[in-house]
Amino acid sequence: MTKASKELISELEEYINSAADGLSKVTKKKMFGCHALFANDSVFGLVWKEGRIGVRLPESDKYDALLAEKGAAPWKAGKMTMSHWVLVPETMHKATGPLKVWLKTAHGFALTAERKPAAKAKKTPTKTMKTKGKKK
Repeated sequence: MTKASKELISELEEYINSAADGLSKVTKKKMFGCHALFANDSVFGLVWKEGRIGVRLPESDKYDALLAEKGAAPWKAGKMTMSHWVLVPETMHKATGPLKVWLKTAHGFALTAERKPAAKAKKTPTKTMKTKGKKK
């Protein structure tokens, strides 16, 4: 796929923002250079640079249900398939009702997601340099 036009990306950002209206604790940030929605520091929706809206659905039943919708697709970044992510059918982009339902579902998962603590850097022993000198 190719990168979508700036106009289409702006339009999709408006659609996803509108569909997220009323959801609690939502912040908007860039992720992978794309407009993304977060709740409790967990990403739950984004506008992919190829002109699609994606939602993160970590429970397989919800993931499978959305993926079964005509026009839905797993999110692929290059050759890598992003686990738990579904690109909603393009017909849902402008249909804020169905889009809102899936965003709300993804948002709920984000609110309850357990965040793994950041890995702590290992402490490496510091070397002390001994200076050679005359003892007094």
